[in-house]
Amino acid sequence: MSSLKAWITAGRFFTIPWMAVNTFLGVKLAGFDFNAWLLSFAIVQSILTACHYMNAWRDYIRGFDRLEEGSKAKPYTAASQLIPRGEFTVTEAKAATVGWLLIGVGLFIAFAPKRIDTIALLLLGIFVAVTYTDFFKPRGLGEIALFLGHGFGACTFAYSLVKPITMEAVIAGSLLGMWAGMMYTIDQWQDIETDFARRVKNYAYLIARANMKISLFYYFAVSAIVTMHVGYVLMGWLPSSTLKVLLLLPLYHFTGVLLDYQFEKGVLMMLLGMWLYPILMAI
Repeated sequence: MSSLKAWITAGRFFTIPWMAVNTFLGVKLAGFDFNAWLLSFAIVQSILTACHYMNAWRDYIRGFDRLEEGSKAKPYTAASQLIPRGEFTVTEAKAATVGWLLIGVGLFIAFAPKRIDTIALLLLGIFVAVTYTDFFKPRGLGEIALFLGHGFGACTFAYSLVKPITMEAVIAGSLLGMWAGMMYTIDQWQDIETDFARRVKNYAYLIARANMKISLFYYFAVSAIVTMHVGYVLMGWLPSSTLKVLLLLPLYHFTGVLLDYQFEKGVLMMLLGMWLYPILMAI
């Protein structure tokens, strides 16, 4: 693998479309402003990329990522194997972590409105990014980290760059956060017998221990998210136009079948469904 490809792989830039739509929804609900969307996306993606590079070197130091019996390559990334194979170094990962954090904070200082909600949400994102590997993951709390960072934080931060946070922003961010938490559980499913059986008893491990099929967990999580979404609309807390997400139900049913019998394809279908959810909410 070339040095450039290793840097790109370690940064896990496959999250770009995901963060683009999550921040887009936040800005759209607040009253769409292109500059606010571009700024929120740039800041959120910068901090998330810093988290990815930090995760690469911290997972290696802590022994999660190694050549044998370590974290497995996923259908969408092989970042966990870069440092163990010598294709990326801890020094490079540290430099990238600091660099991307400085970019995110610099963009905020230069262009973002400075209010208590925008500052608090920025600090939340930084906190989750720098503590994920050493605090959340070892305690089996990865779902909470992704709920706060990838979903809730991304959407509400984007909203706050247009106008102060409202209940609508909190609810929309929470729905996207639940998608992020569910994705993390399924993402970790492959590592049950390596990373977690001996070191971390996370949610994926507990589900497998209970002999629950991954599809059953997926169906339960999707049903909970959609049911809550419908309830929020009925209570007038979200626009009724966001119910276009119900058009995705056939895709979600098909995804559950794939997760049981063609896991890698199921994961990719799950990511597609998660990506389309905020798009349909926004249009």
